[in-house]
Amino acid sequence: MIEMAGALLLALASYWVARAVFRFSGRHVLALPVFGALVLVLGGLSVFGLDAATFVAHTQVLKQAMDLAVVCMAVPLHQACRRMGALLIPLWLGLLVASALSVGGVLFAGWCLSAPWDVTAAVTPKAATMPVALSLVSGDAAHQALTVAAVFLTGLCGALLTPLVLRHTRVSDERIHAFVLGVSGHAIGLVRAQALDPAYLDLAVAGMCGNALVTALLCGFFLP
Repeated sequence: MIEMAGALLLALASYWVARAVFRFSGRHVLALPVFGALVLVLGGLSVFGLDAATFVAHTQVLKQAMDLAVVCMAVPLHQACRRMGALLIPLWLGLLVASALSVGGVLFAGWCLSAPWDVTAAVTPKAATMPVALSLVSGDAAHQALTVAAVFLTGLCGALLTPLVLRHTRVSDERIHAFVLGVSGHAIGLVRAQALDPAYLDLAVAGMCGNALVTALLCGFFLP
């Protein structure tokens, strides 16, 4: 019981500090609390000589809370769909294609490289937001850490490159910018969308939630 309390305290304290750093940085995309908290947790485990697998086992209640938060994403998703108007169908068709390419691309790359299946499976949900991706991965702490790294790098690249690609292709509608940032950059994309145009943040949330939903469905079909 004491070990569980210590693990929960480490997780919550790390996230609180990461949130403070995120606000202090002016909500910089590289200071995202999820990544910062991960670094702090890993540092704490190293300092106190704790086992990562034991930490994961003692913090299952937090994972259950994240699963509940994922279900609650349906509320902003439904509200944002009403604002899309005529863009609703094109945007959702694009989301389906993006999710399919993301999942299928990882599976195809893993097959071409003869990568171990557990490694491929850990990277496959990289386009989903962190709670969804972790819930789709079965394995030890090392595989979950690989999933976290894949999700973070995907979100970072999506948040940094998406505005450049959209400007280069002369897409000027801010609603599309926000939605695509949510699809390609998930939580990190939300930070970028809020910085660019907070008025359409709900559309970015819709893109993130929609991609998480479709990715979860595809992973449930292709992954055991």
